[in-house]
Amino acid sequence: MEPSSNRNLLRRIAVAVLIAAPIGGVLGYATGRALKRGNVDVLRDWSFADLSSLLIALSLIVSAGYVAWAATSARRWNQMVERLPAEEPLDPAALVNGRRQALVGGLAGVMLALPPIAAHAGLSAEGAALAALGVALLLGVQSWFNYRLWRDGDELTRSVIAQSGAACFWLLQFALFAWATLTRLKLMPEVDAWTLVTVMMGVYLLVSFIVSARRGLVVA
Repeated sequence: MEPSSNRNLLRRIAVAVLIAAPIGGVLGYATGRALKRGNVDVLRDWSFADLSSLLIALSLIVSAGYVAWAATSARRWNQMVERLPAEEPLDPAALVNGRRQALVGGLAGVMLALPPIAAHAGLSAEGAALAALGVALLLGVQSWFNYRLWRDGDELTRSVIAQSGAACFWLLQFALFAWATLTRLKLMPEVDAWTLVTVMMGVYLLVSFIVSARRGLVVA
């Protein structure tokens, strides 16, 4: 690996650590407090889908933070995303789309983390309704910026989005039909809606990463 590639990799790791450290610190503190008080049952109430959704949400937020940091200047964008010399001219639209990508990913992470956290926070009916309203508002904002990202994106960006969506549709359609068949025949247990959402998001992230890597948008 070339020295410039090593520097880029170290920079990416450092940015990810700076973003993830405060989040991990808060989660670690909350877990430690619960264990210290002997309130282990609270932790046991968290399902595998809940924990998985939090992990996916964390990865979305960290990725969004990385892109947002890269989009603060043309120099950083060239070095961290485009893998070009820092002085290379950059289309200003690339930074705008980068900021939109960061916002879309960050909002997706927040929306994915908020429902399980709110569900285990012991909220009243009014509090749960407010949490649902907050998620709905975030979804509206995220959908708008997602549309703007699609509308103003270049041909490659649109192609990656379309290919990722198509691959996810066929994969999830096949998986849903297979699981529904097995549950109808009493060979597998039923799953709740949140588990299905978590699986959908996990599959989409994996597929979009693979498609982006194949199109040269993700470079290790």
